[in-house]
Amino acid sequence: MSRIKKRLALSQEKRRKFIQQRFSRQKIKEKTKQHLVLKIFLGIALLLFSGLFIILHTYDAYLGNIILFSLIFVMTFILVARYHHVQITIILISCLIALFMAALLLEGFEWHNVVDHYMEWEVLAVVFGMSLLVESTAETGLFDWVIIRMLKISKGEVYPLFIMTFLLTLALSTVLANVTAMILISSMIFTLANALDYDPTPFILSAVLATDVAGMATLVSSLPAILVGTTAGIGFIDFLLISLPFVLVSIPICIFYLNRFFPPEKIPLRSLEDTPDVIDREMILSLDPWGVIEEKRRFYLAAFSLGVTIVGFALAQFLSIPLGVVAISGGVIAMILTQSEENRLLSQLNWSTLLFFGGLFILVGVLEETNVLNDLAKWLENISGGDLLLSGILILLITAIFSGVLDNIPVTAALLPIITDMNIIHETTNPRYLWFILVFSGALGGGWTPFGSAAGIVAVSLLAREGKPLNFGQFLRCFIPISALLVVIAGVYLSVLALFFGII
Repeated sequence: MSRIKKRLALSQEKRRKFIQQRFSRQKIKEKTKQHLVLKIFLGIALLLFSGLFIILHTYDAYLGNIILFSLIFVMTFILVARYHHVQITIILISCLIALFMAALLLEGFEWHNVVDHYMEWEVLAVVFGMSLLVESTAETGLFDWVIIRMLKISKGEVYPLFIMTFLLTLALSTVLANVTAMILISSMIFTLANALDYDPTPFILSAVLATDVAGMATLVSSLPAILVGTTAGIGFIDFLLISLPFVLVSIPICIFYLNRFFPPEKIPLRSLEDTPDVIDREMILSLDPWGVIEEKRRFYLAAFSLGVTIVGFALAQFLSIPLGVVAISGGVIAMILTQSEENRLLSQLNWSTLLFFGGLFILVGVLEETNVLNDLAKWLENISGGDLLLSGILILLITAIFSGVLDNIPVTAALLPIITDMNIIHETTNPRYLWFILVFSGALGGGWTPFGSAAGIVAVSLLAREGKPLNFGQFLRCFIPISALLVVIAGVYLSVLALFFGII
């Protein structure tokens, strides 16, 4: 009887392996077909747009240039989304092609003007400085100490950790730039996820959503907010009084949505039925946070460096100090005080993100040289006809849509002079309505694609580096519904404040 059972077991095992092999081969064939269809589609699209460019450029060089450079921009990010493992190579080659074609076709084009005018050096400086700060403080055990504190509070439960990650990122992002908060929180997320065998993707995406919401919380929480605040002359407290109620309302909405999109039972990578005792609650409660600290002196110095940097970011606007200077200063202070080895730190910096940002800014700069964004803004001014509500709706939609496609920083910058002109007739009644519409829609609209905000780019890059590449479609499915909902709520909220209460 036992022999029969063994034979049956062996035959079932062979059958199972055969089915698995056949299924895997079928999946490979399906993927190959999908890749072939994608390549054919991209090839046809490239031929069509190339033909359209040649035809249009013959009769209208201006329109032809817009078609060409828009095609280069769109194709670049389609390829980056599909071939994420070579995204730096793709974007650098695209930059080279865009600069070469611009030098041939755009009259008076000079490549160094693109670098001077459109390269966001402050973002690059923040990424560099905060990467230096994170790497310097991480080895002291500071982040491990925070993680153990979070574990003890949550007792290792998925949902409390999920909420705490969102709230911690939101709190950091209201004081720090969203890139800074993303870099800080991601290192803790990956360590925590590896310790509990959780999928880090939901935690990283919740952090991205938190930075989007926090991007409109204060004047120092995002570069679009800083641009608008300095241009419109809005005070720090005045800004906070308008933004804080909306942020507080957005928090439970975001948490409820994230819990629905990422059910807690699907976050653990191991099956709880197979290993019911994956998380030892008593062990977690008995953890000593100070057990991970080898030298308390370095720990306190790292915490001091981080605290000084946060205070520096909060005071940067009042002292007229660039955020990049604060970030690099904080990184250097941390490196010196913690006595970190500089060669090791430099080798571990996130150079790929810096290169990706640089390539993105060059591509957007070349696209702006065609005046496509300026033309769009002028069309917006003409179609509104001076009506306040219609102007607000148009700015809300245009900013939200194009911030996700082009990045919310250049879109905000391009709309600043247009809103300044549009706002002249509203100066005595609702002087700040259009400005807050621009900030809110830029912050929320920039989050529906991974290229619309700096935090999204950092998140995708870090997940790819950790061996968890994020599918472009998955990002869109996650963020389009919640971004659209928050944009609508923001529009209603600001319109009520302006039209019914006359507050803004």
